[in-house]
Amino acid sequence: MPNSGRMFEIVQLLRTARFPLTATAIAAKLEVTTRTVYRDIAALQAARVPIEGAAGIGYVMRNGYDLPPLMFSPEELDAITVGLALIGRTGDHSLEAAGESAMAKIAAVVPRPGLLPQEHRLFASSWHAIPDPVVDMRLLRDAIRRERKLKLAYRDGAGNLTDRIIRPLALFYYIDGVILASFCELRQGFRHFRHDRIESCEPLEAFFSDSAARLRAEWRLLPDFLATDGAG
Repeated sequence: MPNSGRMFEIVQLLRTARFPLTATAIAAKLEVTTRTVYRDIAALQAARVPIEGAAGIGYVMRNGYDLPPLMFSPEELDAITVGLALIGRTGDHSLEAAGESAMAKIAAVVPRPGLLPQEHRLFASSWHAIPDPVVDMRLLRDAIRRERKLKLAYRDGAGNLTDRIIRPLALFYYIDGVILASFCELRQGFRHFRHDRIESCEPLEAFFSDSAARLRAEWRLLPDFLATDGAG
């Protein structure tokens, strides 16, 4: 690992540690020698990074120190590149556009070869078998983020159309479909809805922030909370 990358990792370890870290512990995590750690910490201290401590006792980071935004290790940047490329498999075009915008912003402030589209070296297939949605998927994501109730017109697997008031909790992107996990007020229980069976979607001026955390916790305890049934 280059010195700059290794020093970045040392700072990250000290920022997140609950107790003083010895050079031995840091060296074990970074797979380097303790001598290298001592040298790097001395260099960081010389650069006025507020690291306190001494050999044999341990090191801590004084409160209030933070790194500049968007400081990523090479492996983290690889993970971001591949993760954003995989958005193409969701079939969610607005999400894909947002991913491209995010990568452009990262590339603008993190000068690293391979981040710009014409320089990419890591790729992911965008193949998927997800049907096109009827409604704008941004409505679903926004409602989940804002903990806002939705009114749906939903057609189940038997072809029956019902109106639902739901509290949207999460979206699952599978290779052959997208599932909206919700608490359904009509059924008074948790239900999973296939995105391509939602015929209309209307955000309501009603929010469920007071119950969102509890509902998500209860939903996660369900034995089939990852179910793809979508019967609604």
